[in-house]
Amino acid sequence: MTFWAQEKEKLTLWWSEVSTKEIGAYFLYALLPLLLVFGYYQALGITGLFAWYRCLRSMFECGLLLFLTQLMTHKSLFHPFWRIGYIPFFSWVLIFPYVITHARNGIANATFNDLSPYFLTAMAIELLLFFIMNVICRVYVGKKLATLICLCTVCFFSFNAFIFYTHYAFMGIMMTAREMFFVLTNTSLWMKDIVLTHISWPILILWHISLIGFAVLYAKWIYRSAYELDAKWVPKRRNSYSVIHRLLQFLVFFGCVWLLIRWASECFPLHDYEAAKAYIKYIEMIRNSTL
Repeated sequence: MTFWAQEKEKLTLWWSEVSTKEIGAYFLYALLPLLLVFGYYQALGITGLFAWYRCLRSMFECGLLLFLTQLMTHKSLFHPFWRIGYIPFFSWVLIFPYVITHARNGIANATFNDLSPYFLTAMAIELLLFFIMNVICRVYVGKKLATLICLCTVCFFSFNAFIFYTHYAFMGIMMTAREMFFVLTNTSLWMKDIVLTHISWPILILWHISLIGFAVLYAKWIYRSAYELDAKWVPKRRNSYSVIHRLLQFLVFFGCVWLLIRWASECFPLHDYEAAKAYIKYIEMIRNSTL
C-alpha cells in the first residue's frame, strides 16, 4: 500500500469516528467561553466589541483554535486536561480588564483594542496548558519533572494576575512601568515606604503562604489529571493518526504559540518590565554622556 493510500485510509477511519453530535458539541464548547468574555466586557463598559477588525476577528480566530484543538484531539473543553488552564485563563480575562478600567491610573473609556493583548494571551495560555497536559500524560519516566514544568507555567501566569490585582486592591492603582521602574531601582525603599505602608506584615506573610498553598494543591491536581485519570476520560480510540492529522495538530499548536509570543510581550509584567529597563538604560546613557 502506498503512503498516500495509507494516509487516506487513516484519515477516513478517523473521520468516521467523529459524529455530528460531537462536532456540534465542540462548536458550542468553543463558543461558550467567548460569549462569557464578551458579556463580561460588555458589563465593564468596554467599547469596540462589535468591530470586526480587532474584537470579532480575534474571537473568531480564538474560537477556531478551540474548535480545531478539540476536534483534532477528541477532547472537549470539559476534559481534565483543559481544566488545568481554567484558573490562569479566567484570571487573565477577569482581573486585568477589571483593574485597567477601575484603577485611578487606568483607562477611563477602554476599548477592546486596549485589552486585546490580555484576551489573546489568556486564550494562548489555555491552549498551551492543554497541549502541555496532552504531552506529559504520555511520560513514564520523570513524571514529577513533567508536572513541575506544567506547574511553573500555571504559576507564572496566575501569579502575574494575582500580583496585579493585589497591587490595585491595596493601593488603588494598577502597576505600570513607573512602578516597575521604582521596584527595579529602589527595591528596599519600595518595600519599606510603599508596600509596608499599605499592607501589614501578617497580611503579606499570609498572602505568600496562600500562593505556596495554591502551588502545592495545583501540583497535585496536575499530577492526578495527567497520571491518575478517571477511566471515562481515557480515549477508547487506539488507531494511529496519519501524518496529515499530526500536521494539522502541529499547525494548531503553532497558532497557540504564535499568539503567546506575539501578545504576552504587550502585557504585564513583560511590557512594563521592558519599559522600565528602557528608562534605566536611558538614565545610564544620560549619566555617562559627555555633554
